[in-house]
Amino acid sequence: MRFILAIFAFVVATALIGIGIAERTVLLPPSSLTVSTTTSDGSPYLYIDGDVLQAESGNQTVSLGGTSTVFAAYGRTDDVKAWLNGSTYDSVGFDASDSSGRTLTATTVAATPDGEANVASGSANPAGSDLWLEEFTSDGAMNRTFNLPAGYSLIVATDGTAPAPNSVQISWPLDDSTPLAVPFLLAGAFFLIAGLVLLLLGLHHLRKSQGPRRKPPALPKGKRFSSSRTNAIESGVGRRGRRSISRSVAVTVPGVLLVSFAFGGQAHAATAPAPTPEPTVTTQTSAPATDAPDVSTATPTPVATDATTGPPPAVTEAQLNGILAKISASTTAADAASDATALAARMTGPALDLRTETYAIRKTFPSYAAPQPIPAGPSSVILPQATDSWPRTVFTIVENPDDKTVAPLSLMLIQDTPRSVYKVYYAIALEPNTTLPPVAPVTIGTSKLANDTKLLAETPADVAAGYADILAVGEASPYFSQFDATGDTLRTSVGAAFKADKKANLKNTATLDYAKVAGEGESIALATNQSGALVALNIRESETAKVVEAGATVTVKGAVAAASGLTVSSKGTEAIYDYQLLFYIPPSGDTSKVILLGFAQGLLSAKELP
Repeated sequence: MRFILAIFAFVVATALIGIGIAERTVLLPPSSLTVSTTTSDGSPYLYIDGDVLQAESGNQTVSLGGTSTVFAAYGRTDDVKAWLNGSTYDSVGFDASDSSGRTLTATTVAATPDGEANVASGSANPAGSDLWLEEFTSDGAMNRTFNLPAGYSLIVATDGTAPAPNSVQISWPLDDSTPLAVPFLLAGAFFLIAGLVLLLLGLHHLRKSQGPRRKPPALPKGKRFSSSRTNAIESGVGRRGRRSISRSVAVTVPGVLLVSFAFGGQAHAATAPAPTPEPTVTTQTSAPATDAPDVSTATPTPVATDATTGPPPAVTEAQLNGILAKISASTTAADAASDATALAARMTGPALDLRTETYAIRKTFPSYAAPQPIPAGPSSVILPQATDSWPRTVFTIVENPDDKTVAPLSLMLIQDTPRSVYKVYYAIALEPNTTLPPVAPVTIGTSKLANDTKLLAETPADVAAGYADILAVGEASPYFSQFDATGDTLRTSVGAAFKADKKANLKNTATLDYAKVAGEGESIALATNQSGALVALNIRESETAKVVEAGATVTVKGAVAAASGLTVSSKGTEAIYDYQLLFYIPPSGDTSKVILLGFAQGLLSAKELP
């Protein structure tokens, strides 16, 4: 009975171990879902929508090929579509209704007339755009694993002119876990051990049953056996012993074979592969190109927005860090070479005008103050405009590496179109001990206010006119009480008292007059918490030195001489000074005063009077 039970246990063990091994081998489901498509129309761009990437769960491994160079970048879906607006491109779709399985599709999207201005505003090469959160370039095939959440899409190109890669393959990891494999193997091992125990017990019982069962009869005295009898008995005993051994072998051999068979199954289970797939990286076995693929993983930081606040912020923190690095590198190189043309790549408006003139003055007057470098970061404050249209505005404060002697720099950045880069419109150093009002987090953003808004205690237009009047006449200005004079170093350096001293030191042969000049810069107001606003604006004033006595001359010195090219004039000179100012304006109904947070000022132009 024990042998029968042992055989039954071995059979069950073999079946269970075989099923467990099959679960991890022949019955193992695929580890990934792969779909692919090709394009043939030669469009310069390829668009892979976020819905396609999110068609299946898990990381998305995208393989691209068919061209010598592959460029890929990802950004928010609306931004990618805005960049492509006006150009012809191929849009990749996902078809789950195909009877043969899921497939990718490629549809050509024709250029639309409403995007002509966008196409004309920038280079056709998407590389380097400030809209991308991250971009990649590969020589030959590209194979990258992304973890893009909903709302992010991919743009693919070569250089924006040549046809985009025409081979696209997307893979998602599948759940190929086999939770029953281990229980089957463990159960098989249990029955195998039980069978071995039953086999050993059966062999032990069989050996015991082969011994003598009664006493042998007493032998007579004297010569008991003849030699032939003795030989016969001995021969019989030998034959009986051999028969016992034969029966034992006959029983043991099948048991050993079963044990060997069971252990062979167990060894098979031990050596069977049991991979645990990594969900973040999927190995592609069929790259779309023969070149060695570029493999890596990219994971963006999702933008957390509140649906009740409206549009998303113009940039993310990571995106702005990349933009600042580009701006810093470009302006630093332009500063070193005093190259106004190179400077225009990342500056515009009043910031460009003042810095360009500073370059010109320093060529003949090197002691003139150099412009403050724009550091690459880090940013202590990021306040993007919340918008899904253009132009877009972002305010940030960048800390200087030498923060003990160099003030932090506030930047007002503007992007005119999707294909334009962010440029510095205002670059304003903060006043010492400046306290910035509370602002919205970067993940929420803020709204841009109109120049004549009634939501503030003073409109940006009134603040510009009022502060210009204070610089001209000081306490005599009707606006004087509306501005906080505490910590305002600009008033003491170029205000009414300074102007009066300069006039007093002038000879009687000439006069010195100051007048407000309309600034060309746009006033930019971004709302803060508690309904106030940060306002960056530009004002200008003229300084006119006029000869009033016949035969007298005016001696021209310093920066004015460098800007005008004069050293002496019998007529007089006119110099235009530019002031870029950053204010905090309290909300309407608040009795607090307008605060000057920072400024940048310098000579903008100089000429001889007609």
